Amino acid sequence: MVTVLICIVWASALVGYSKGIINRMPLLGDYAELTMGAIYIVPLLMALPALVKKFCLADYLFYFVCAFYYGWCYVGYPENTPFLNEHVFQCLCCVFPFYFIGRLIDIDSFFNVFVLLSAACILMDLFYFLVYAPANKDMAEVAGSDNMYRAYQSLPHVTMLLWATLRQFRIWKAVMFFWGVLFLLSCGSRGPLVCLGFFGFVYFLFFMNFRGALYVKGAIVALGVLTLVFLREIALFLAQTFLGLNLSTRIMEKIVFGDLGNDTYRGDLREILYGVLERGEHFFGLGLFGSGNYGIVYPHFLPLDFFCTFGYSVGSLLLFALTSLVAFAFYIARGTTVRTFILLLFSLSIIKLMLSSTFVMDTFFFMLIGVCIKEVKETMQIEEVKI
Repeated sequence: MVTVLICIVWASALVGYSKGIINRMPLLGDYAELTMGAIYIVPLLMALPALVKKFCLADYLFYFVCAFYYGWCYVGYPENTPFLNEHVFQCLCCVFPFYFIGRLIDIDSFFNVFVLLSAACILMDLFYFLVYAPANKDMAEVAGSDNMYRAYQSLPHVTMLLWATLRQFRIWKAVMFFWGVLFLLSCGSRGPLVCLGFFGFVYFLFFMNFRGALYVKGAIVALGVLTLVFLREIALFLAQTFLGLNLSTRIMEKIVFGDLGNDTYRGDLREILYGVLERGEHFFGLGLFGSGNYGIVYPHFLPLDFFCTFGYSVGSLLLFALTSLVAFAFYIARGTTVRTFILLLFSLSIIKLMLSSTFVMDTFFFMLIGVCIKEVKETMQIEEVKI
């Protein structure tokens, strides 16, 4: 059941899509939301006897500290109460627990399963937006001009297919990755493409070392050069295609008009928050979601997010601790697969948080911490046994 739980969490998009099936089932159709909740809760309860044995006191302490700080913000930052109330369930029950998921994942065992689940998620995305939604919903509401949430939901699966394709090339993997990239483009958000590009670039440079990798790298470089040469023509073609499918053409328009680097006023928002912090009235920061009091949902920049939440002093210490943990875990990682998985989670969380969202709402941020702690702990145990 632990394996089932991990698979359900990784492919949570499939649980969301299952609502369409549950709604059409007798009896269960009247309780679709409860049934979807049971898909998570039942495996969790059945896995509890095994889960208890897999964690140590430090793991529970980490979660307790996160939960305690969340509760303390009600007292220390009462002005944040509306925002804390809005996100309390999601943070305590859905985001922070991803630390434990990271502690459980053995990527060497789960790699092939994750690839298949990711392929299924991409297929469901395509089916929903190309087949189901046009026939049953208003596509202007479904797709919108900038479907950032859906893009970041699909990003882990497209990235996993990229890893699988570069690790051991297969036609079906490359095809699924290609369709996944097109889907990300149709969502109209640039951040997921940056995260995907970062992972692909680093993997391309440092991890593609198999027999014949030189020829594969040559083909990828040639394809990249051709894409850059005909980028405008490709963007126009895709824009027309997406327009015909009622999907977002925002990214294509930015490419055509040379506006891809526009930060959409995020720099101005960050300057407001820096100005607030530099007044000297917030030594310990603004607390969780404190930027909301200034009309800014989140800072769109991870270091500033830490400074706003904890203040410059504590925030800098925590950033240093986070950087040291990830770097050390990556350095001592036992095997290329684990190291690449850390890189993947780094791309999905840290790179994303440099552009958008907030760490306190990012599941992969806590999963990354869990995976790094797992790797450090197990490596240290192995060294102790050797000694």
